Amino acid sequence: MKFSYKKVAAAVVIFTLILSSLLIIIAHRSNNTAVSSYILRNDNGTVALYKDGEIITVYDGIAVDSLPAEDRARLSEGITIDSIDDAQSIIEDYDG
Repeated sequence: MKFSYKKVAAAVVIFTLILSSLLIIIAHRSNNTAVSSYILRNDNGTVALYKDGEIITVYDGIAVDSLPAEDRARLSEGITIDSIDDAQSIIEDYDG
């Protein structure tokens, strides 16, 4: 049997593609594990607290436009937090 560098190279490329695909799938799944965490997000100009994609509290007294640019940007992306206590702490910072 003759040794072929082309076959080895092809096998390495295929292995690399398969491994890359698996890593992408694992990364995607790990990003979705935060589904049960809370998220603070801009909701029509006010701050809302979400859990599992549903709004559970709206903080009407806080206008997102009145917050610093960095906070507005974070709320546009959504701030993932672990508990309602963490949300309250952030809201207290916004509320002054």
